[in-house]
Amino acid sequence: MSPRQFAATLFIASSCLASSAFAVDFKSQVFTILNQKCAECHSVAKDKIKGKFAIDRVDDMKKHVKAGEPTKSTLVYTVTLPDDDEEVMPPKGKNRLTPAEVTLLKSWIQEGANFDAGAAPTAAPAAPAPAAGGVLSWTNTEGKAIQASFEGMQGADVVLKTADGTRHAFPLSKLSPESQAQAKKLASQ
Repeated sequence: MSPRQFAATLFIASSCLASSAFAVDFKSQVFTILNQKCAECHSVAKDKIKGKFAIDRVDDMKKHVKAGEPTKSTLVYTVTLPDDDEEVMPPKGKNRLTPAEVTLLKSWIQEGANFDAGAAPTAAPAAPAPAAGGVLSWTNTEGKAIQASFEGMQGADVVLKTADGTRHAFPLSKLSPESQAQAKKLASQ
């Protein structure tokens, strides 16, 4: 099996696993995104609770998430509104969720919005904006998302490292346009 065939096989296998055996984890995936994008205004740890909503209070999260129904979840609704909408979150000019992050959030809700896999941490510090080597959301052309750090380019492959330390090489062409742009930007830094 050639390295490219191996990478393609690995990518397909990881996509299948991500959608079945390994559910989206609240603490390591969803909360990480919300902490980066929402904690500035909605966090007990930051002593900012605008709109009586904090991402690090599970009761607040449960009020805005309808397990199994992302389209009925106000959390998804507000983060997918157009930039010029009065109710959009984060507000206009702030760090909006990427399409890959929205996909991950919807997947977590569709899977049942399980907080038990890693309940909201208390007093979690805000994560800095990710740079080369930071954990980011990556989406393939089929819409499956994973969280991994960018390790670099190897020919036409993007090398990513997952939380367990495993490095994976994925063909750039098999990533979503957003993830391709993200890889190209990081590779040029």
